[in-house]
Amino acid sequence: MWKNTKKKKTKIKSDLKNGGILLAELIASFDGKTNPIRCFSSDQILKATNNFSETLIISSWGYFTWYRGVIEERPVSIKKWSNQNLSTFTEAYRDISVSSQMSRHKNSLKLLGCCLELELPSLVCEFAEHGPLNRDGGLSSGEPLPWRVRLKIAKEIASSVAYLHTAFPETIIHRNINPTNIFVDENWNAKLSDFWFCVAIPEGELYVEDDVKGVIGFVDPDYYWTMKVTEKVDVYSFGVVMLVLLSGRAAVFDGPGEAPMSLNDHVSEVMERGGFEEVVDKEVWRVSDGGELVGRKLQVEAFLRLALRCVRYKKEDPVSGMIEVAKELKLIEKLS
Repeated sequence: MWKNTKKKKTKIKSDLKNGGILLAELIASFDGKTNPIRCFSSDQILKATNNFSETLIISSWGYFTWYRGVIEERPVSIKKWSNQNLSTFTEAYRDISVSSQMSRHKNSLKLLGCCLELELPSLVCEFAEHGPLNRDGGLSSGEPLPWRVRLKIAKEIASSVAYLHTAFPETIIHRNINPTNIFVDENWNAKLSDFWFCVAIPEGELYVEDDVKGVIGFVDPDYYWTMKVTEKVDVYSFGVVMLVLLSGRAAVFDGPGEAPMSLNDHVSEVMERGGFEEVVDKEVWRVSDGGELVGRKLQVEAFLRLALRCVRYKKEDPVSGMIEVAKELKLIEKLS
């Protein structure tokens, strides 16, 4: 009896502490405007994941693990943070606060609620049947994605990032756009996730200075050297994602002699030789007839040109921002 009472008091104490931190993060991030967030109990989370069973893991990275589960007869994705690798607990609460606001957008992984009774908060999100993309821009099953799906994913994630940049009082920069943060549901709809590195640019300012965050191969070189966060940070990362989707290669892969090679550098070398087909995954060219191949080539060439503008291959022709990128991808889709 005494143990149960002590356990209950510990849960209440953790709930109050985590709830206070979350509320502070919500108010700081969105000018006092908050969305109601449902709170699930630790018992619900543990039951849904069978005590965080390894058999229910969707994907796992150093900072967190995604589990599949069922709550109230609804399939869900549950994100459990690792307190061993997280630099500051604030990042976990920022993930919830930004996810709650981004859930309004159809191409953001919808936050259903969170659990504040555990040492670190867990996120409960909608379930995306195909899970997150892998580092090569494909499915974890290894099944290659057809071109129309790759283009659809790029178009929808561009829309989601543009919304993140423009829909709130301050411009919010994701800083961690990469394939593993993109989920795909049963209808091949793309869902952006993992907002824990997000940072807001104060209204009226063009940038904010902060430590460099992100995944190797996706970090904007200008940001790396200056530590200035601008919209271009996400534009660059998204451009690399486009190259990953087009090539079927990771942003950093084994080059000649198994030496690590940047995909951006590889594409640049190929373009300097005056070609581009070497960059493109052979699966992209799978078509039913010759007429379809003509339209496919137009799409692929336009897609590559846009990706190169995003990563500033030619510095004199950069894109203006994610709104332009999203519009261009809609036009490219219509080229077929």
